[in-house]
Amino acid sequence: MNNSKDSKLDGAGAGSLNRAVILLNAIARGSRKGSSLTELVSRTQLPRATIHRVLNALIEIGWIEKNEITSRYNLGQNLAAMGYSAILRHPLERIASLELVPLAEELNQVVYLSVRSGLDMVCIGRYESQSQIIVGKGWVGMRGPLGMSPSCMGMLAKMPVEEVNEIINTNMSRYYRIEGFDERGFYETLKESLDNGYGTYNSILLDRTMSGLGVAILSPTGYPIASIGTTYITDWLTQDLKRRCLEKMQHASAVISEVYFRNVNRYIDNL
Repeated sequence: MNNSKDSKLDGAGAGSLNRAVILLNAIARGSRKGSSLTELVSRTQLPRATIHRVLNALIEIGWIEKNEITSRYNLGQNLAAMGYSAILRHPLERIASLELVPLAEELNQVVYLSVRSGLDMVCIGRYESQSQIIVGKGWVGMRGPLGMSPSCMGMLAKMPVEEVNEIINTNMSRYYRIEGFDERGFYETLKESLDNGYGTYNSILLDRTMSGLGVAILSPTGYPIASIGTTYITDWLTQDLKRRCLEKMQHASAVISEVYFRNVNRYIDNL
């Protein structure tokens, strides 16, 4: 008989596992202060009693933590440890950091590395320069709907149009939950990115003084596996400086892709 804590989720079969995944994703998409039970009901459309039961099981195995003062739920330390282990076992961030750390210094800006997770984009790397003025509010682990950052636009710019439209249509209701979202500005930015083949970011979110660039990291077939992005105060970069910034980002992206897939192919050959 299995007496482990994990059996609390295993015992009810795939149904409970699916509900656990839904809740974990809903909490991951919430703010860093955590999610209330009411917010989780709204996001998941699951019955309150079901959410209570699954949350209690996830709390017991350390994947979810509840703040007893605010009654808000957040991802737990055990789950965070698993995530860090996954990152350490996955060479993309380690390979990318060798290019993006010096790139941040060269650009004198914050540079981000992000990967897609379903309909979301997740930041897995943030690299800062020694600049006294830090422009960029993202953090490692930040998660949001795919489409709402320079990195997102860089990835969408290299996807098939049909796939882009499907993502945008599915995520549109989520975009509208972000204060200051401008649908017309969003589509103008998306069209410019698709036309150019790289991500442009024309202040479609909160701070209208900000702009940005995003460049996809491509597989050998040309499909985006990740993206790098940066933001800057709009008036700081001339067209020439923006062009040079883009060229350096594209060079870094190409190097990361070449090294990453060379390592992947070497690993496959040794199997």
